[in-house]
Amino acid sequence: MISGVTKFVLIAAVASLLIIAGSTPAQAQASCPTSPNFTPDFTSNQSCLTRNGTNPGFPGFYPAVAPPPPGVATVLRITPNANQTAGSAWYVSQQPVANAFSTTFTFQVSGTSTYNADGFAFVIQNSAAGTTALGPNGCGIGFGDSASGCVPATGGIPNSLAIEFNTFLNAGVDPNANDVTIQNCTPAGAPTGPNSVDPTCTIAVNSNLLSTLADGTVHTVTINYSGPSTTLLDVILDNNDLFPGGVTFNLATIGLNSGNAWVGFTGGTGGGDDNQDILSWTFTPQAQTAVVSTATPAVLSFPNAAGVIAYDYTAQLTTSYPNPVVQVQPILMTQAACDALVQKSFRTARCFVYANAENSGLNAAVMFSVTCPQSPGGTCGSNTDQNFFAQLGTDFQFQQSQNPLFVYPGILGLLNPFPGFLKGAGPSPLNPCTPPTSGPLFQSNQISSFFIDEATTKGKSGGGASCWVATYDTPGELWPGISIASPAFTTYTLNQPVTANYSCTNPPTTQPATSATGPYLTVATCTQGTGTQASCSTNTTTGAISCTGTVATSPKGLHLFEVTSVDSGGNQNANIVIYNVK
Repeated sequence: MISGVTKFVLIAAVASLLIIAGSTPAQAQASCPTSPNFTPDFTSNQSCLTRNGTNPGFPGFYPAVAPPPPGVATVLRITPNANQTAGSAWYVSQQPVANAFSTTFTFQVSGTSTYNADGFAFVIQNSAAGTTALGPNGCGIGFGDSASGCVPATGGIPNSLAIEFNTFLNAGVDPNANDVTIQNCTPAGAPTGPNSVDPTCTIAVNSNLLSTLADGTVHTVTINYSGPSTTLLDVILDNNDLFPGGVTFNLATIGLNSGNAWVGFTGGTGGGDDNQDILSWTFTPQAQTAVVSTATPAVLSFPNAAGVIAYDYTAQLTTSYPNPVVQVQPILMTQAACDALVQKSFRTARCFVYANAENSGLNAAVMFSVTCPQSPGGTCGSNTDQNFFAQLGTDFQFQQSQNPLFVYPGILGLLNPFPGFLKGAGPSPLNPCTPPTSGPLFQSNQISSFFIDEATTKGKSGGGASCWVATYDTPGELWPGISIASPAFTTYTLNQPVTANYSCTNPPTTQPATSATGPYLTVATCTQGTGTQASCSTNTTTGAISCTGTVATSPKGLHLFEVTSVDSGGNQNANIVIYNVK
């Protein structure tokens, strides 16, 4: 058992998922997902949004601007290309925002007939107005007031945080006509008061964007919040981190409902006009998102309810990738449910169990769902286009005193709990930990290193979105194969020259025939125990190691010729031949 505390309450990717929660958000409509999941567009679950606007019919659901992106037919239009319009759209149930979360949406601003409108915002709020909350139009962008006079003093949405995507320069309010700002009135000392678009309520701004927001093309945004321990807020626009290192802001200060709040979008037009369309939107509680590179590992930290980081997940590209945004979602399960999934393909494997998971006093296994929300389809590449290669790892607290039988690299026999880092991919690219209706979820063991002292497990990945779980005691399924052609079970004469011929191979389960991406377990060593090993060669296609050597034919009597093999996961195997010398 891994000792530590974890803080993960996630969507039910598995039917037998163990759900642990301290509080429950307001109940959604029976047909609505627990959290926003409008993908690939807004064709489904339209009743799961409450819409408010000053222009009849807006926000509303409209055909995508031609030519639409693949899979997108219906969009959420926050404002039309009409003047003096404000709109808001809120998900019908409050979402957990006090702890870590990640949300991703795509947008398109088009149809300008005069000049660009003012912009739109992603807003988190717990105002008394609830799902009817709506702020001023124009420079107010549907959420904020202004002392500049650019909007009537009708009041901004209180108890709110807004990430504003500004597309018009209002003098004295905006730095330019193409910026992203994070707005809350904390600088004025009133984080729960009415929000404002004024610079006095700006927490952070990026006015040097590499993307032009209102250029009519589709843009992708991921907003990440690290949770109560670090309270870091970040915005990733078209694979570019707008606030490297994150912006410090504690969402608990806006006055939450047991850690929950309403989430949605607002928008506004003034003298200008735009169709401000949201094309897709997902909100993932307890997920963490980061831009990854080949330079240094990106670390995604997951705190427990007390704000203490229980373990983290690291990712580093081994090959450059054009969409380097990785999202990790931990999923809690009972060990029995987790074991049932991994043992379909690794029959002796057992999932590591984290003590006091969710700071609840319960013990649970954890699966990590890894996707790339800003890549096409969110899939991090595919088996046919393996353009995503990374080293992934998880750090955790490990106490040898609580794991007396865990001896690494292990010994042959029952007390042999070798570690594993299993990789799988379910039928849903955006939910890779969802098991298929038949067959195994986990197809390979891709552990590249495991350290007791540092309590770190790492594996290498290529190709599509994936699901990972730390396991132990896998050699029963993963014995490296050993074949001894010579010596044979026969009798040799004293000092007779005998050449040893033997090979070590991987079991078929480590390299599925379906051309899944690697690397998988490979033979690391193939060694004879007596005589002299002459040379070994590796088959670059199969990974098999073939060796030659000499066989001891002195003294007379029975002899034991033994070959041992260790694979890259630390699993060991041995094969013997007994021969006679007379």
